[in-house]
This record gives sequence, C-alpha cells and structure tokens, in this order.
Amino acid sequence: MADNLVSKYRGVSNKDWQWFEDYLTYANALLPQAMLLAGECTKNELFKDVAHKTFDFLINIIFKNEKINVISNQSWHHKGKNNNRYGEQPIEIAYTILALETFYIENCNKDFLHKMKIAFNWFLGENHLNQIIYNPSTGGCYDGLEEQHVNLNQGAESTVSYLLARLVVEKYL
Repeated sequence: MADNLVSKYRGVSNKDWQWFEDYLTYANALLPQAMLLAGECTKNELFKDVAHKTFDFLINIIFKNEKINVISNQSWHHKGKNNNRYGEQPIEIAYTILALETFYIENCNKDFLHKMKIAFNWFLGENHLNQIIYNPSTGGCYDGLEEQHVNLNQGAESTVSYLLARLVVEKYL
C-alpha cells in the first residue's frame, strides 16, 4: 500500500504540489501519517521522506495566521486552484491532531505541539466564526462550520472526533 502511495505521489507531485492526487479531499492527514508509520515499520526512508513532504504541504495549506482551516466538505481543493474555506468538519480537525501527534513522536518537533493546540482550539471557538464547536452542556460536538453559521447537529462522528482530539491533546498540553 505504501509503495502504491509513493507511485501516486511520484506521478502527481511537483515543486508546488506535494501530494498523492491532483486534489485534497477527505481525511487528508491520515495519508502522510500512514506513510510515516509505514516508514517506521519497514525502516524505509523513502516512505518517511514522502510522509514529511506531503504533511508539510498539507500543514502549509490548512494552517494560516495561527488558525486552522481544513479542506472543505463542500468542494475539494484542486491543484492550481484556491481552497474553499467553508464546510469544515470536526473529523478533519481530529485526523489532523492524530497525525500531528505521530509526527511529534517521531521527531519531537515542538511546532507540532503548537499546531495541535491551534487545531484543538478550533473546537473552542478559535475558528473563522469565533464560535464554540464543542457543547459543554451536552458533551456533544456540533457537526461543523459553514460560511456564516455552525451546523448545530450533534452527531456521533463529531462527538467522537472531539473526544479523540481531546484525549491526544491532554497528553501534551
């Protein structure tokens, strides 16, 4: 599987686009995380190199001005085009935090901890709407951020995403 991802990366990436496909879609942070773990398990430096290049690329897209804006679920981020900023979901924040932890464990770069805090604070209102996403009254988590409002549904996926993110962050921050 990791060899397949390397092949896809080689077929699509260039100096400005360090990714596996011509677009970023859903669960993006899991791909570099998987590559890093594959590299660690197999001692394959190529896997680790691709992991770092792709994760750095993703991080540079989603972290701006001490905030996180993950890839929108309304439209994917296509190579050479601007990223749609709205339609952010808690699961994307959680996946990013899980990947940040893996990269932190691998090389103890404190910037990953800093980004973990930024990402987790998205749940607590440090987002483009300045609205809390975690609901302390119910223990649930709202389903996401749209352009001008919070999606007030509190589905299981969003709540589990918040809890996973919190469990990771509490170990370090």
